[in-house]
Amino acid sequence: MEKKELRSRYLYERNCLSARERKEKSAEIWRLLKEETVYQNAGILLVYMDYRSEVMTTEVVKELLATGEKRIFAPKVEGMEIRFYEVREMGDLSEGYQGILEPEKSADRLFTAQRAENEKALILVPGAVFDRERGRMGYGKGFYDRYLAAFPALYSAALAFSCQIAKKVPIEPHDRKPDMIVTEKGIIR
Repeated sequence: MEKKELRSRYLYERNCLSARERKEKSAEIWRLLKEETVYQNAGILLVYMDYRSEVMTTEVVKELLATGEKRIFAPKVEGMEIRFYEVREMGDLSEGYQGILEPEKSADRLFTAQRAENEKALILVPGAVFDRERGRMGYGKGFYDRYLAAFPALYSAALAFSCQIAKKVPIEPHDRKPDMIVTEKGIIR
């Protein structure tokens, strides 16, 4: 199956989940993630803001901002790249690329290589299709592949519903595998 077909098929499966199923499964994914040592030790969480039928992140971001448990950084699309900027309250986010909530560009809030080296951080990665070898197919723009390549020391966790796990995802040399994939049915390492 070609990449485009594969992506369409699994996005259709994900889109077929009801709002209630997405909410329940997302809560279980977050419960499993929060049990992981890598999550518990991270002072910084680089987190995508959920869009359409993705594993939900917005409510957890609100909770984390309220408790101050983690410093939160969210992505902003800048040309063909994404950069993560610190979010201190939900008001720091506004609609950006494709209508996704994004932070304002601000040099003093930018997640940098220095921060990556000096502070424990975890990046949460979205995607369309995954496999049990940690293969990942995004939405076709390569934003996260380029970002993970630029920050190789960052530990990455993809969040996915079990209906997004395929037998095999075609991998190209530039594709980056997340360190783990968290689904409501368990963790793929």
